[in-house]
Amino acid sequence: PVDVMPRFKFYLYGVDITDRGGKQISSRRRREELFKLIIFDDTHGLLPRSDLESREVDTLKRITFFEGSYFLAAKRIPGLEKDKLPIDLVRPDNPASGGDSFRVTNVSAYSAPDMLSQAPKLSEEGKEELETIDLRCSVCVKAFATFDGLMQHCEQSGHRPMFSEDGEEAEPAKREVFLSFCNVVLQRAMGERMARWGREYIDPSKFTEPLDRQGNSLGVRVFRAYTCEFGISRPDPSSSHVMLTLTADLRAKVLRTMSVLDQICKGRDPNQVRYDEREIQDHKNTYANNVVICTYDKRTYSVIDVLFDQTPASMPLGPDSNMSHAQYFEEKKHLTLKYPNTPPMLAVLGRNNSTIYLPAEVVCFNELEPRVKSQLPLIASFKPQERNDAIDWIKRFLKPGAQKSKGMNGAVGGLLPAVGIMLSENRIKVNVKCLTLPPLMTAGNPIPAHRGGMWAPELNRANFRVQPGEAVHLNVILVYHRSLDRFYSQVYDRLARSVNQFSSLYRFGDRPYACVEAGDNTYHTEAVEQFFTSSHIPENVFVIDFTKPPRRASCDPAYSSVKQMLGRAGYLSQFVNFNNCDHASPRDEKQSRRSNTILSGVARQVLSKCGVRVWWVAVPRTLPLPALFVGVDVFHAPRKYDPQAGKRTAKESCAAVIVQLLREGDQGEHATVEVYSETQRRGVGQEVELGSVINKAVKNALGHFKVNPLSCIVWRDGVGDAAMHTVTEGEIPEIRNALQSMSLENGSGDSGPNEEVSLAYIVCQKRIAAKFLSIDGSKGMPAGALIEGMHSLDYDSFFINSTCPPYSTPKPVRFLIAAKDEGLKGLSLSDISWALQHDYPNWTGPIKVPAPVQMAHKLAELAGSFDDCGDSMNSDAFTNRMHFKKIILECTLIPVGDSVDDGDGIGLGHIRSPPLFVYCWYGARDKKQLAIDGRQN
Repeated sequence: PVDVMPRFKFYLYGVDITDRGGKQISSRRRREELFKLIIFDDTHGLLPRSDLESREVDTLKRITFFEGSYFLAAKRIPGLEKDKLPIDLVRPDNPASGGDSFRVTNVSAYSAPDMLSQAPKLSEEGKEELETIDLRCSVCVKAFATFDGLMQHCEQSGHRPMFSEDGEEAEPAKREVFLSFCNVVLQRAMGERMARWGREYIDPSKFTEPLDRQGNSLGVRVFRAYTCEFGISRPDPSSSHVMLTLTADLRAKVLRTMSVLDQICKGRDPNQVRYDEREIQDHKNTYANNVVICTYDKRTYSVIDVLFDQTPASMPLGPDSNMSHAQYFEEKKHLTLKYPNTPPMLAVLGRNNSTIYLPAEVVCFNELEPRVKSQLPLIASFKPQERNDAIDWIKRFLKPGAQKSKGMNGAVGGLLPAVGIMLSENRIKVNVKCLTLPPLMTAGNPIPAHRGGMWAPELNRANFRVQPGEAVHLNVILVYHRSLDRFYSQVYDRLARSVNQFSSLYRFGDRPYACVEAGDNTYHTEAVEQFFTSSHIPENVFVIDFTKPPRRASCDPAYSSVKQMLGRAGYLSQFVNFNNCDHASPRDEKQSRRSNTILSGVARQVLSKCGVRVWWVAVPRTLPLPALFVGVDVFHAPRKYDPQAGKRTAKESCAAVIVQLLREGDQGEHATVEVYSETQRRGVGQEVELGSVINKAVKNALGHFKVNPLSCIVWRDGVGDAAMHTVTEGEIPEIRNALQSMSLENGSGDSGPNEEVSLAYIVCQKRIAAKFLSIDGSKGMPAGALIEGMHSLDYDSFFINSTCPPYSTPKPVRFLIAAKDEGLKGLSLSDISWALQHDYPNWTGPIKVPAPVQMAHKLAELAGSFDDCGDSMNSDAFTNRMHFKKIILECTLIPVGDSVDDGDGIGLGHIRSPPLFVYCWYGARDKKQLAIDGRQN
């Protein structure tokens, strides 16, 4: 908890910044340059030209924060009083401004929001309100732990304590404005003591260099990164009491120790290396369009070109500059280059799409090596005690006298307490409830409770007892890499036996229907395209693709192209990467066991993709059935440098909606899934305004299912606190419209509107900093831990911790309840969410979020990798098919049986070594092929 001092106050100044033509300046950098010029510049600044001493100017500079369209200050800025505004501080005719103008338009004084206000203190008779003071100085930026310390400071300096300011009224700030000020002060306080790296802060002098099991360096440095954020929470949903809280987290930042110059030289002396034309071209191809990170300020840049005809000492900063890059780094960055006369120089993308140049020895490749990635759960994770100690360390920024900040002229005391924000001594305590494992069944057999963390061994013994004459025999199209021409049939035989041992509704034949030899990259795509366009394709097709990407890559470059092609036609498919495990000729018994484990998992995926419910999860009996489960997510492609556009660009985003139907609470006759999916192209970075997309998907799903549901639960991913109101107000009415406007044929042949369907709408937030530790800070929460004692200001919420990794701290998911109808009053949304966290068919263990939203995430990611963002996806053909699943088996050096969380909703489960990736995906051809499940659709 965080206390706000009684006399807490801050100021918000509005600004109008235009160019010579009167147009608003959009560049944040230019606006901030003008702000610093007109307020703090020694020659042209408002404050240095006033009667203030330099120490007072430095103090104001420390507590003033420019935010683009306004700036905030913890104290009044002299010369910008309310009765003097608006005022033009820089006009276009001022040579110092370059023709731009800067006007301060208004000022507002704010106190803490009413919800955080404390009752005034009264005299003993209870008649007069007593004057209160904060334990901080009203002149300088200092706070004190005791009243005596404050008074001693005032006596020595002639300053006075922080009383209320006469004649000035401060209105209670809105929550968003108040939190904005608190967090911007927090970031300044962190930046005074540490270096910024992205959104986190690190101590550059403190890091570890992990070793592998043989004692060799992994070639990386691991830094402790701290992140903090203020928020407002409700400890009790039935109470109006709220409090300001601080969430602190400890993360890891990993940086290569080998620079780009080291990689290029490959251990040779950089001063002696000479490059031939072939080497130069290879290096250009390797680094162009990739991302590098600076070792001195941790900023990342996209590489445009690698210049082997330039060195830091020979290349000037610009056409009119006499300073070389080597001199610039020594004088401006205080960094002496070790190899100033050694090429190459890297041309990278700078601000406003400009080109800047960096020496190869001060940058390193941003992408980590595969062997390092496999070790991340071990080298870049922090146990509960380490995070607990990090919280104690962060306290020093909020407790006066506990640390000396890098203030101006030796100012002592943390910045946050100096502006009126104080951390309470005690931490927030919550009650924890452990959820029990929901009943799990496979082929009619219960899964024992001790297998609740990983039930794959139980599935291998499942027998669905479908007679061969009643089964659907799949026509397998086997695509194999040409290097596997002597082995692919043997591996197929093993996979077919693994599929058929389940005696399920779907079987593989003794031989593939057809075999297609393929090469690398475009030769892979062309081979698949030629076969499907020139051959007779039967019904019930399933494509198996044995890939072996070049240079031992973990993913085939042709993956997206082939998936898009098969998705357009509606064919189910699955990829198996032979680079990660040599299924053709295992080198030893360990490799053979790993291959068998992988192929058994692939076999389960084949059945799941065809629609078989390999295991069944029981839902709470209070859920009105039939029930719809809806998952919604949006995939945003990362920005990459585009050589043609000359700037970093991103593909359009892709939204995905999964609609799953549960008719009965028991497994009964429903051994197959009923699921419908749709994707929709979105603008770059567009997360909101999905109401019409969800409406259309739900309507189409109900049309396929032919059912009148009694309840519907929606899980929405990817929504932050700031967008909650916008998203819920736009999507919930559209979902209700889709549920209530459908006219379906009833049993008597008449048509009529659906009865009102009970709706619940839940937002899942995975990327949160909140962690829950034991009272002494030594332990994390167990799997299944439910926390209901921390709510947001506007929505009831709960946290579920689904996994408990042994080498890290459990990371819970926050569930915000935006809507819950009266018809679901008896249903526990935490129980139904926990049950469906065990229903994701791509992982035999609990995941972070309910299965529908995790499937939506995978579908959006798959379709987002297509050139057309999934526009060609055959949604009708894929009804009742899990075509979007991609199995990833991550293996690393962790004891067998231990489970590790990868931070993205899926644990890494039973871990083996070395790293292993298997990518799978599938589809169906058209509506006629929906007879694959034995029913006419």
